[in-house]
Amino acid sequence: MIQQLWQQKTPDKLENEGLFHIPNENDQEFYARMEKLSAELSAIQDGSSDLMSFVQKGTPIPNKLRDAADKLTWEKYRFRAEWVPAWYSSEITGRLSAGITLVVDGILPMIFLHGSFMHRKRRMGYDAAETLAHELVHAARTVFPDSVYDEFFPCQIHQAKFRRYAGNIFRKWYLPMMLLGGIAAAPVLAAAGCSFWGVTLIAPLIVIAREFQLRRRIRNAADNLRNAGFDPMPVLLRMSDREIFETATMTREQLAAKKASSPRWQQFADCFPIKTKL
Repeated sequence: MIQQLWQQKTPDKLENEGLFHIPNENDQEFYARMEKLSAELSAIQDGSSDLMSFVQKGTPIPNKLRDAADKLTWEKYRFRAEWVPAWYSSEITGRLSAGITLVVDGILPMIFLHGSFMHRKRRMGYDAAETLAHELVHAARTVFPDSVYDEFFPCQIHQAKFRRYAGNIFRKWYLPMMLLGGIAAAPVLAAAGCSFWGVTLIAPLIVIAREFQLRRRIRNAADNLRNAGFDPMPVLLRMSDREIFETATMTREQLAAKKASSPRWQQFADCFPIKTKL
């Protein structure tokens, strides 16, 4: 019965709800995943879930904030993931985090925002709606393999330029440590008279070079998609790293051939045509 409910929805409706096919996933596998997800969500709703110890620690996020976050994800990526459960809980987020997404069995995302957002719109420079939208982007990509763009897509939601341009470096805890630690150590060692102080800058340079390479690849992929008639950001969000890298090197003719031969790419073309200004 649950599977039938998902099957009644058109592919574009599922895309709009943040329920994406992952690369090489057939319809049978997709609907089997939807059935498991529905069962988990139903169990949370009726209180029979094994996860109730987490749920009971939180306060449900109100519709007003969810609507504001849904507006942001729709404008940037053309989805509204209203099915993703979300709560306030400082106990689960911890003191330093504005929001987190926990993933159960690789299919069920659960979002928790810091409890201070219950009483104010901003905390430590983070906007409540942007933070929730950020986590919803994570939730929509839950089933994708680990990606070098894990923080790139969520961070594009934010108005702050620093988060949009530098946020992806925080996808792994050791990357900012390598960057900032090396930069901080260099002047200290130089002042101490160490002749090898410049060696400490190697790690930061590697991190910076890698981030520039990743930015260049996704920028090239976006340009190629735009030239081929696609709205790039919604399409890129629904891609794996391999697909992004391949798209970065494709011509308009190759993308047209891809659209003609692949139902997934045809769906991208139907759902996400390039935006035009009147």
